[in-house]
Amino acid sequence: MQLQTMEDHLRAAMSGMTRTERQLASYMLSNFPLSVLGSVAEIAQAAGVSGPTVVRLVRKLGFSGYPEFRAHLHEEMGARLASPIAKHEKWADIEQVDHPLNRFAASVIDNLSQTLSQQDLRNFDNVADILADKSRPVHLIGGRLTRSVAEYFATALHVMRSDVTLLSSLPNTWPPALLDMSKRDVLVVFDIRRYEPSIQQFTDLAHAQGVEMVLLTDRWVSPCAGVARHILTSHVEVPSAWDTIVPLVGLVEALLSAIQERNWKDTRERLYRMERFYEDMLLFKRPR
Repeated sequence: MQLQTMEDHLRAAMSGMTRTERQLASYMLSNFPLSVLGSVAEIAQAAGVSGPTVVRLVRKLGFSGYPEFRAHLHEEMGARLASPIAKHEKWADIEQVDHPLNRFAASVIDNLSQTLSQQDLRNFDNVADILADKSRPVHLIGGRLTRSVAEYFATALHVMRSDVTLLSSLPNTWPPALLDMSKRDVLVVFDIRRYEPSIQQFTDLAHAQGVEMVLLTDRWVSPCAGVARHILTSHVEVPSAWDTIVPLVGLVEALLSAIQERNWKDTRERLYRMERFYEDMLLFKRPR
């Protein structure tokens, strides 16, 4: 069998995975390289699932057995936690036949195109429906590099509806935020490599409160996927020491457009009111 990328295997099977299979997949992704060592029984015990679950997941991903899967996962996960230095060295060996700007632009455009075109439309619509439901409070959290995207999403979303909260980047502010979270609440999590343990810890605690989770992550899939009900992935790898957040922003803006259409009458009214406030406060220069 010709091995594809881990993204291909996981994304193709994610919608058909059972809860325990997703738990196992999350464990494998979040505990490399320990997760690919040992027997099936040892992996099952460490992940809190049964041995048959391991076998089912491996076969569902298209592998003949766990050894083949482990070999493929080992290769793929080498890129998953790559440091900026490792990312740079990977691209440095590629012959530069074009100007760096053109090469970078082509990569970003390709990533954006793949990110938007490969979304599961039903999953995308479900996320838009949830975030457009004004009866459900929405909380957003991001990591060191993705917090800016979470902040942008929160700012734009708050124009369309109330009860939108951007959580602080300080972990000591999270316990008070968890106090009032319940099954009515929605948590939007932004987490791309290198994944942050504090974000996963918070999502686990929120999940225990019954919060419905929406995860925006990269194609290697954040460990938070184990408790996320909805997962949207982006292509982020470019010829640079850092991953790009452009496709992530594109996905956010597509969601904002979809949410806007679902509540356009109320959104229009909120926009009118907000514009009046802007005019009264002279925040923007008036057009001539």
